[in-house]
Amino acid sequence: MSRTAKQSKKRTKQPTKYVSRRRSRHSCRAKLLKPPCSRITRPRFKQGASSRSTKLPGAIHCFTEHTYVGAETSSSMDSLPAQDTSSLSMYTYGVVNRGKHPALVQIQISPNAVDYAVDSQEVVAGGQTKALVPLRFLHYTRLAIRSVEPDQPTRLDVYFQAQRMP
Repeated sequence: MSRTAKQSKKRTKQPTKYVSRRRSRHSCRAKLLKPPCSRITRPRFKQGASSRSTKLPGAIHCFTEHTYVGAETSSSMDSLPAQDTSSLSMYTYGVVNRGKHPALVQIQISPNAVDYAVDSQEVVAGGQTKALVPLRFLHYTRLAIRSVEPDQPTRLDVYFQAQRMP
């Protein structure tokens, strides 16, 4: 037998060990059941706000929603809580004006959750619904609202809906 054949025979012949290299069934199952959207953080909410995160069995995306019902406008620009949009694939703000007076709505973006720039702004007339999507991307996104006329406040329902694709 040649030298090379002996070396290859040595490499293939390994002592038999009866040690299982598989993880226990319980730890694998726990890992499989953990939803991929568990890393999406939820901001602290003001009164009247709610949140929901849904993972459907067999779905390949994760949906999350934050709702701010009854946000009252004033003559000054008031901001809703910032959303960490760094890991989201797609997100939209749905704004429903429940009052009869128009409201100015701004989408603001920030790299650090402190310094915000206006991305876009829209006027939402009384009784109207608008879907707003940021034009640019930065780490954080929030909505700022105010009345168009200082002495005419209105009530808004704001829905932040997002999904993350793997």
